[in-house]
Amino acid sequence: MPLFVYEAVDRSGKRVKDKRNAPDMDALKEGLRSEGYIPIKIAPYKPGGFSFLKRVNTKDLQVFTDELASLLEAGLQIDRAIGVLSEHSEKELLREILNEVNRDLKRGMTLSQALSKHRVFPRLYINMVKAGEAGGILEPVLRRIASFLETTTTFKEEILSALVYPILLTLVGTGAIAVLMLYVIPRFAVIFEEMGQTLPLPTLILMNFSKTVASYWWVVVGLVVFSVYALKRYAATEEGRLNIDRALIKLPIISKLQMRIYISRFSRTMGTLLKSGVPILTAIRISREVVGNQLISENLSVLEEGVRKGRGITNPLRESGVFPEVVLQMVAVGEEAGRLEDTFIKIAERFEAESRAMIKRLISFIEPAIILVMGLVVGFIVVSMLMAIFSINDIPL
Repeated sequence: MPLFVYEAVDRSGKRVKDKRNAPDMDALKEGLRSEGYIPIKIAPYKPGGFSFLKRVNTKDLQVFTDELASLLEAGLQIDRAIGVLSEHSEKELLREILNEVNRDLKRGMTLSQALSKHRVFPRLYINMVKAGEAGGILEPVLRRIASFLETTTTFKEEILSALVYPILLTLVGTGAIAVLMLYVIPRFAVIFEEMGQTLPLPTLILMNFSKTVASYWWVVVGLVVFSVYALKRYAATEEGRLNIDRALIKLPIISKLQMRIYISRFSRTMGTLLKSGVPILTAIRISREVVGNQLISENLSVLEEGVRKGRGITNPLRESGVFPEVVLQMVAVGEEAGRLEDTFIKIAERFEAESRAMIKRLISFIEPAIILVMGLVVGFIVVSMLMAIFSINDIPL
């Protein structure tokens, strides 16, 4: 639901400025008039500065959920707890959202209804809160949501931390090579051309390549930018997203890691939702959405259909072709014992551990490979320059 900034006058003539979510401007006008305000100005809200720094991320949601659970356990009413958190939130956008949630709670909405109006709260979050409200166990459910968000955030941060050094190494190495190709080698090329002496073949290849890069670097940059833009536009279509996801899971080495991440994400979501009392069909539908791969999500549609027809969960899961046999056996045992939620959590923990191990092994290979490639490129440049210098001075190699 879009956010609008408005200016209005109340019954006493006092001017009020605030922000509020609404389906559109007309709905916001009607809402303000029903509350006794006279709208003066309404416009879409546009955050200034670095908007990505103001965005509400998973970590912000985890902190908010944990604090909300603590306040409710301390005996505060839900609207009062939301009001307290809205006053002390560090993110301006989150404060505005919580103020709107507080207003909706005072109008008689439930917490899940009020949260569902804002995109920052995912469907998983809304459905778990709804289940907690229905079962009268909102505080434990909020704790479970906070734990889920914390685990998800920690897993993502571990992956990103492991990738920092290879990415930094690649950027620094590429930057050093770019400086050599664009600034250093062209200056040597001028000196060699003025001397008019025949240069070794490696030096000629290097100088011609450097000249081409220096003259047409903007073409390369333009092609990269256009390719990224075209790929984003293609990925925004349903067919494009499906084809890209199909290609990603066929990549050698990477495909095994991706499948483990998809399985762990689906399993943790399923286990958390089932533990919170969410109906199994709803849990399957939400878990399919958060997998992150359209092809895998479509393959898992047979699971939802099989459960709806009363065929249980193990056989439809096998028909999807997504999960390996060891997982299917664990699900079968969990289904027989009536402990599916715990089984899915154990599956998630196992595959998250395997994903971490695979990432470490992959990075232990990537780091020396990057150093080797950069070393070979720089070595070729240095040797080519030395060969030219030696040939000019008639020094035999």
